[in-house]
Amino acid sequence: MKRNAFSEKQLLMLPPGYLAGLFSLLVFLFLGTAFFEYQYRKSEIEHIMREEAALLIHALRVGAENAITGYNENRSLLTGSLFDQLRLLDRLDMQKPLTSTDLCVIAGSNGVYRINVFDGNGRRIAYNTPLDHTPLDRTCDPRQMLQPLYSGKQDSLLLGIRQSASDRGPRLIAAVRRSRGGVIAGNIDASRLLDLRRRLGAGQLIQRIGADTTGIEYIIWQDANAILSATPNVSKADPVHTDPFLLSSYRATSAKTRMTAFNGKPVFEVVKPFYYNGVNVGLLRIGLKTDHYDVAAAKLRNRLLMLVGLVVIGSLFMFNLIVTRRSEAEMKHACERAQNFSSVILESMADVVVAVDAAGKITMINGPAEQLFLISLREVTGKHVNEVFPESAPFLDGIVSGRHAMLDREFFCTAGGRQLLLAGNFSLITGTDNRIEGAVAVLRDLTEQRAMQQVIDRQAKLQAMGELASGVAHEIRNPLNAIGILAQRLDIEFSPAADEPEYRHLVRTVLSEVHRLNAIVQRFLKFGRPPQLMPVPVHLDDFVRSYGTVLQSEAEKKSIRFTLKADCDRTVLIDREQMQQVLLNIIRNGVEATAKGGSIALRVFCRGSRSVIEIADSGTGIPAAKLPEIFNLYFTTKDDGSGMGLSIANQIVHAHGGLIEVSSREGEGSVFSIVLPSL
Repeated sequence: MKRNAFSEKQLLMLPPGYLAGLFSLLVFLFLGTAFFEYQYRKSEIEHIMREEAALLIHALRVGAENAITGYNENRSLLTGSLFDQLRLLDRLDMQKPLTSTDLCVIAGSNGVYRINVFDGNGRRIAYNTPLDHTPLDRTCDPRQMLQPLYSGKQDSLLLGIRQSASDRGPRLIAAVRRSRGGVIAGNIDASRLLDLRRRLGAGQLIQRIGADTTGIEYIIWQDANAILSATPNVSKADPVHTDPFLLSSYRATSAKTRMTAFNGKPVFEVVKPFYYNGVNVGLLRIGLKTDHYDVAAAKLRNRLLMLVGLVVIGSLFMFNLIVTRRSEAEMKHACERAQNFSSVILESMADVVVAVDAAGKITMINGPAEQLFLISLREVTGKHVNEVFPESAPFLDGIVSGRHAMLDREFFCTAGGRQLLLAGNFSLITGTDNRIEGAVAVLRDLTEQRAMQQVIDRQAKLQAMGELASGVAHEIRNPLNAIGILAQRLDIEFSPAADEPEYRHLVRTVLSEVHRLNAIVQRFLKFGRPPQLMPVPVHLDDFVRSYGTVLQSEAEKKSIRFTLKADCDRTVLIDREQMQQVLLNIIRNGVEATAKGGSIALRVFCRGSRSVIEIADSGTGIPAAKLPEIFNLYFTTKDDGSGMGLSIANQIVHAHGGLIEVSSREGEGSVFSIVLPSL
């Protein structure tokens, strides 16, 4: 105590100049420390804003790409369907020239709005007139509009989407070259396609994200010449060639940031070129509000000025502690606001977003990821991506290791007991010094889309096969009947002079084969015609249980264990007899593929708004190479099989508005799922 008192006394006894110098030195050192802390906290806030802005613009770019891709894929499907129907009309026209009456029937049953058949001179020789269509005089020369088809340079021509001449809405128009000479043209309603483009377009995405005004000042998508889309508060923007920063950003490959002004207010702007299919289609500019940044910076400056008025070293130290603590709280609050803001954006996306750090550990997943993979952010945070998303791990590791800056891949993964097909966009996250800080994956579920495409392809193939079968059957029936009549006359009216038993045997053999061929023709004709349904509301569980005894007897004939579980409790609209035929065909196939002592399980359950009848067997399974062919007409792997059971079953289920899904592993068995719409 005495020593401390003596030191303080010595300090007080120093000359005023020395004391002033010492105090000034301490104040200078403290103020320098405070100023350094101010700059450091400010740079940290800027760094957080830069990182969040980069993540936001990446999510916006991926969302816009997915919106454009989704629209293009739907347009391709609609266009392909229209071309398929026009080519089918050409095949029908080859068998027999189409008339206007034929076209009215075909257009009404196939969803085609308008069909015109032109001869080689451009003269319309057959057409249909929709009920809501007002006949108009033609104002254009078909040969001029369809010149590529008439000249033979093209077999098909897509004229695009045009407004109906009778003011009935937009129409998607296409034409194919007619085999008899001329052109067959048709159009379908494109209003749903245009509505899809409006709802999923990049401009709508910008408007939807920009509607959240808590942190975004504006969003602009512009090319080198003009604004392509922007939030409502943007009326004009600087051209790219007049702004050096925008010009350099337009030529760059990564995002750039700057502080600028908008409507007299400062904004933090992030700019990144928007590439689609390798082509630069403009710049994406997002202006973030700097309110929380300005408040934090202003408070830091005020604390710095207040330090100048303090003369007591102890007070200086206390004030420095308070400033530091308050600065940390403000920075944390700003960070939380930025994170909450980005979380709102990420949660509003339909795609799955997963972010990892440089070590490959998960730092963030959004709501769609939790729903798809049945996990929570708390469970997976800090875990290595290989533990949670093993299928995505190789792509994220490739990004984090620096081998790739961006990857687009499609891959299969298992989630919630289901195998899903995902489209992934994997991108690198870097800091201000280009240091790798992690990677982000944006995943889109393509399972339902691809399954629907397979169903469409399968149905189109079966439809074509059915029409071919029907045509062949009609051609065979007439000569077959003539042969049968002649054989009967030979058997009744003629008697040979010698070898009469052999003669009778040969004639009756001819008659027997004629009858067999006629039965085959009848099956052809039955397959070529859509099944005539007599649907009634049926409680699905009761229906399956009532028919369970028949199905069980099919299995017990071969000593196969049969189990039935029905817990769907829904009503469906079905034709009871034809749906019984579907179940019997599939159960018989399972019995024939299952060895003695095996098992067949029939289960009824609900999947969303649909009801599912699942038939699983422990048989030999179906080779992967043959799975796409099992519904083809006359395809069979059995020596005595007709090859029509599954084709007819698929045709009946499709007529009910449902579909049949198949999964199988060779040597382990097969699972057939009949998916039906519920009432």
